[in-house]
Amino acid sequence: MDRHKLVGEVQEAVIKKHRKLFLDSEEGGWEKKEQVIKQEIRTLLGREDQDIEQYTIDQLIGYKELGPYMRDPEVTDIFVTNLEMEIKRSGGRKEKTGIRFNSSEDVMKILHNVVQKAGRKIDFSNPLVNVQLPGGMRLNGVIYPNTTTPAISIRKFPKKVYTEQELLSQGFLSEEMLQFFQYVVRSGCNMVIAGVTGCGKTTFARLLCGYIPGDERVITVEDTLELGLEGVVALQESKKASIKDLIENSLRMDPDRIILGEFRGDETYYLLLAMDTGHYGSMSTGHSNNARMNLFQRILRAAKPASGITDEELGRHIVSAIDLTIYIKKYKDGKWCISEVNELTDSNGKPHFREIYRFNRRENRHECLNSLTGELLDRLQEELGEEKLPQIRPFSAPKQARGVVSLV
Repeated sequence: MDRHKLVGEVQEAVIKKHRKLFLDSEEGGWEKKEQVIKQEIRTLLGREDQDIEQYTIDQLIGYKELGPYMRDPEVTDIFVTNLEMEIKRSGGRKEKTGIRFNSSEDVMKILHNVVQKAGRKIDFSNPLVNVQLPGGMRLNGVIYPNTTTPAISIRKFPKKVYTEQELLSQGFLSEEMLQFFQYVVRSGCNMVIAGVTGCGKTTFARLLCGYIPGDERVITVEDTLELGLEGVVALQESKKASIKDLIENSLRMDPDRIILGEFRGDETYYLLLAMDTGHYGSMSTGHSNNARMNLFQRILRAAKPASGITDEELGRHIVSAIDLTIYIKKYKDGKWCISEVNELTDSNGKPHFREIYRFNRRENRHECLNSLTGELLDRLQEELGEEKLPQIRPFSAPKQARGVVSLV
């Protein structure tokens, strides 16, 4: 049977038999509607056909033309702009899909379907919506009067967990850096991972969390559950509990470490408090153009409203709390890697970024420029107890001058 004809017959049947369920948005749940549609298809065909069932669900109550891309594991982002659909694949490559909607009403139908599925609504009185979809995807929708044609942005959080060998083979980091991160995580360095949207901050944070000793109590705080870690207390923002509320509450849950999905506002200050009061090994990600002063200023601005202290005092607090800053860069040719690792230290009351690693783009390799300072090395060794730090450049005794650059 022709798919379009089948969709029409199913639509006619379900509305005739289940009018209240499908026409009254308050009447039934999404799962119940899906089950009714599947049953009607099986009645018409006399058999099960998952492809046809999914296509029909997409057309009647689902993502319509977006459906196949929502299920494609290689697609990370979906955009509808000026009635045209575009996607972004793994690696950051954008593609035109060739799909153009006939009218704004067609896009609005998709938005209504999807937003309703998440228990929200979008209309003239509520023209902006940001919702989490099943499977952890995040949808942002904008309609008139804030835009002339409805706009959709969907971010699919990758479920793939990169192995160490995969990251090494891609040149994301070097073998020495991998050993370095294993030890600084285990030893309890507080870290902030920075970069632009979609560069791999969460992917790398997930890898680092794998080095946390299994007997530690770890609490993660996110607006959308992206990390997907096992054996942790995973807290998620809701209408009744903000990220700030969750960070404050996590401090009462006796955590060894707190992992903040992304710093943005008041929660930043409370994470700094946690880092600076014995919760070693805590970390967060954040948007920035580098892992030095731009990142420092962003942290300062985010934490300032809740701190109630001067910029100078807050700056000293940031330096005291954060040990390492990491920047992940995505290049135009699709390559993504750690471009810099810095130790944040105090220099006469001002932040100083001591470069530990840097990516040499011209030679396509990572360079080790300095060792960690003696103060941080002593703390790491104390945390390790009898186990010794490996004999690699970052863990060697710091020198007054930079000296010879070590290539790794």
